[in-house]
Formats: sequence, C-alpha cells, structure tokens
Amino acid sequence: IWQSDIWKPWLSIKDKLVRRDAPFTAEMAAFADDFYFTHYVKCFFMSKFGDSMTTIPISTIVDDHDIWDGIGSYPDYLQNSTVFVQLKEYAFKYWRLYQAHTNQSLARQHGYFGNRGYGWLKNFGPYTAALGPDTRYERSLNQIIDPRTYDMIFERLNGLSPSVRHLVVFLGVPIVYPRLTYIEKTLSGIKSMGLTKLSFIANKKALVNIWGEPELSDDMNDHWTSSVHMEERKVFILRLQEFARIHNVRVTFVAGDVHCCGAGRFASMNPALPPERDYRFMPQIISSAIMNVPPPNMVIRAVHTSANTYELDQLTDEKMYRLFEVDVNGRSPPNNNTKLLARRNFSSYVEDLSNHSMIVNIHVQNENNQGTKAYPVTISALAPNNNFV
Repeated sequence: IWQSDIWKPWLSIKDKLVRRDAPFTAEMAAFADDFYFTHYVKCFFMSKFGDSMTTIPISTIVDDHDIWDGIGSYPDYLQNSTVFVQLKEYAFKYWRLYQAHTNQSLARQHGYFGNRGYGWLKNFGPYTAALGPDTRYERSLNQIIDPRTYDMIFERLNGLSPSVRHLVVFLGVPIVYPRLTYIEKTLSGIKSMGLTKLSFIANKKALVNIWGEPELSDDMNDHWTSSVHMEERKVFILRLQEFARIHNVRVTFVAGDVHCCGAGRFASMNPALPPERDYRFMPQIISSAIMNVPPPNMVIRAVHTSANTYELDQLTDEKMYRLFEVDVNGRSPPNNNTKLLARRNFSSYVEDLSNHSMIVNIHVQNENNQGTKAYPVTISALAPNNNFV
C-alpha cells in the first residue's frame, strides 16, 4: 500500500512531529478504502484460495501483512500519527468483514474480544480449544497485548469445558524462537549514530525504510523474544502455566511468519519429569505461510547459531528441537541446520482419541516442488496427576 504516490507528500515531511500531526486527507481515505476492498476481492473471489474457502472451515488471526508490514512495531511518532491511526482502521474494516465475517458494531456480539482488538476463543470439538489473540491492534513498541485484554483471555480460558484437553494458541510470530539479540544491538547502534538519515545502499536494498528507520527494526521488534517484550512474554507464559496446572490442559503454540519451519518447547528443568506430567511443557510448532519464499540458508544459519537453551525463570527452560536431522532429499540439511529448515511448508493436526494426544505433522515441500515430506511431532495430553511443583 505504501508504494502509491499518494503518500509521497506525507513521507517527504522531514520533521517527525509535523509528520505525526499531518492530516489523513479525504483522498488518502478514498485510496485506502479502495485498496483494501480491491485486494480482498481479488484474493477471495478471483483465486483458488477463494474457491477453497467455500468448502473448508477457516479461522484466521490478524497479523501485520493483513494491515501493513510491521504495524505496531514502529516508534511512537509513527504509530500514533494521524495517517497510521486512520489507515489502520480501513485495514481492520476489511479484515473484520472478509476474514472475521463481522463488522465493528457486531464484533463483540460475534465473540471477538479485547480492550480494543479482536481476539477469539473457539472450541474445535469437545477436546481441543483454540485461542487466537489479536497481537496487532493494541501493539506498540513496548507492548504486544494490552494488560486488560490478557485478563479477558484468562477469564475466558477459565470458563472452558472440563472436557478440553488441549489449548492451541495461534500467534503470528513464534513465542519459542532463537534470540536475535546481536541483530537488535546492531540496529540500535545504527539508530543511535544517526545513520538512518543517510541513504546507504546494500545489495540494491536501502539500509533504512521509507520512514527513515532501520529496515529490519520493525521485524526485530515484532518478535516475542525481542528485549522490549521479554517481560510481557514471561508473564504470559507463567499465566498459561497456571491455567494448564489448574485445568489439566496441554498448551501448544502454533506460529509462522519466519519463512521457515521447526519446533521447540518450554518445559520444567527437571529432566526426570515426563511431558505428560509436566504442565510447564508447552510445545511450539513453527509453520510459515505456505507461499512464503524461504530465506537464504546463511540467514537460517545465523539464527540457528543462536538457538541455545534459555531459562524463562528458575523452573522453566526453552529450546528448539533438532527435528530435521535428514532433509527432504535424504541428505543432511544445509550447514547442518537441524533446528530450522528453510523450505515452504504447512502443518496438520489430528487428535488421537485413544490417549488424547495430538499428532502434528510439518509437511515440507520436496526439492522438485512435487509433494511433501512429513516431520511428525507427538504432543501428549497432560495427565491428571500432573506435577504441582
């Protein structure tokens, strides 16, 4: 959307405060309304994707590419600017209509909740519940979800049926993922040195984005593992642990947006405690959008290098699994990157009613683009005598 010439006068305003307060014009409003409407019509009515949705039940969460890249993870002068605020409303208008099948006046009545956003909690049969938090509408540089919305989430979780054995939490970005601290520090250094005012060019791509901020800063701030979100992340996990303990429900995270696939987990530090008795055991399935082009292997290698075991608190640690000992071609993965695989993929989930475990398969595209290879992850239900320590 930002490629249109209609934004050039606004983007050319050098003073950040003047740009923040500049008006959202009638011409901008008309363009925004037409842009989002037209793109939804093309995707939903003029493609195979639209055809599939006439027969396949679908639930979606909102993420930045439904609005624009990195929304919520920019500095306050941009995030609170009149143009950003008003443009976001047009994006959400059509997200509500086409993806949530509601509108602003009926959203709460239709089960969408949040202090200001549009999260949901749904039952996928008697044994599995799915939580889709809105991690965009209320997002700022220092917050992913409003504290009042977290209270709404757990109020609803505490009201789930006693038959529920699994809670699947859908997030845009993985909550278990290698730290990207060294990249954050580099970008912070660039910004502090004032280099964002220069037009560096590297590999024909600008080092800064159209707003004069480091190009990757919004991507780094988007991550739950970003330094600015670590405390919020910790509190969220600890509250989910308490929910799992009290209600005897296994919590699993599903996320993508990193253009690769993998799996990880939170767990108690006690190695003798099996997952079925560990309420702190929370798997993370990473399965990116099916059409996302994978990043270069050098990028995956850089992230893979930082995929260590981390401590959440004194009782819980987190790590990535070595899921990809063998690549789809039968050989070792590039650079022995066994934790993250840079290939297109999708994931499937099946309940095993004999023991209430969940069988997950990450289906990874073959090299010849014909078919997939499945990498299984079995997620056990939480036993009634789960660990209370």
